Amino acid sequence: MASLFLFLVSCGGDRQRFTLSGKFKGLEQGEFICFSSSPEWGTLDTVRIQGGRFTLTHELTDTVVLTLQYPNFMQTQVIAIPGHEVTIKGDANNMLAIKVGSDDENESLNDFRRSIIDLKGPQLIRAAEQFIEHNAESWASIAVFQKYILQAEQPDYALMAKLLDEMERKCPERKILSQLRADLGALLTHRIGSKLPAFKAVTLRGDTVSNTTFLGKPLLITFWSTMAPEHTYLLVATNRALRRNGQWSMVNGQRLNICLDADTSSCLRTLRRDSIGGYTVCDLRTFESPIVKNFGLRTLPSNIFVDSKGIIRERDISVDKLEATLSKYIK
Repeated sequence: MASLFLFLVSCGGDRQRFTLSGKFKGLEQGEFICFSSSPEWGTLDTVRIQGGRFTLTHELTDTVVLTLQYPNFMQTQVIAIPGHEVTIKGDANNMLAIKVGSDDENESLNDFRRSIIDLKGPQLIRAAEQFIEHNAESWASIAVFQKYILQAEQPDYALMAKLLDEMERKCPERKILSQLRADLGALLTHRIGSKLPAFKAVTLRGDTVSNTTFLGKPLLITFWSTMAPEHTYLLVATNRALRRNGQWSMVNGQRLNICLDADTSSCLRTLRRDSIGGYTVCDLRTFESPIVKNFGLRTLPSNIFVDSKGIIRERDISVDKLEATLSKYIK
């Protein structure tokens, strides 16, 4: 899963060039993708490797956190600062050891990544918490917060609020922290046990759907995108699971697929290729979509199961637990 809260806002309005360059040992040719949920970045870039080297230049006015997505689905966060150049060095056979250099923010992230290689679960969360507490004034702390606290398998909302308080205390002028606070508020409002929030959207077929469309019916909402392969797998796995579950049709179960793509062509291709059923919304606003913000999305891909009474019963159901979860509530 990928992080949803990646965009950072800094002061200044002059557009400056940001350059990402580097080389991978053991990889002469290939490609990876580079993206950010920040409207400032605005594109999904395919970065091509030739002779083991690559370069990408992008104009920026604000700082953003980039995600580099490799063919093996591994990711690296990079803090992109207007006017800076960031270099990446690594071995294609050991992507965990990739080094992002050239400034203190990215060096700080390097140090943190090295320190958590052998950590999992609560130990990883604790390490991220300590890093943020000790570096609350840095951009690196926000990147760590986004990736390791917001995307934790078992969300700790009290910890999220505490760490946000600390970062806001050190840097009250950072607008990204206000946005994170708003996102956290949506998560708290629409957590398990709460009522399905009111919403209205237009589907790709031109139908208008809202929370009232699904009254009296169990509903499975899937958030997905084609921007990276792992952002689509949950949608496809859900489609297969529902085909195997005959009870879903018997209880008139409904599907709402919310695509975060910036255009509809790839979205429509995926829907046709895998014969995806249900209602699909793709308003081209990606992470800035009102319906996405309304639900307080933590990760991508993600899902929400709502029972026939309109109560949110599950969030972020993993593929291996999907069929069992649906069967439990349908019965």
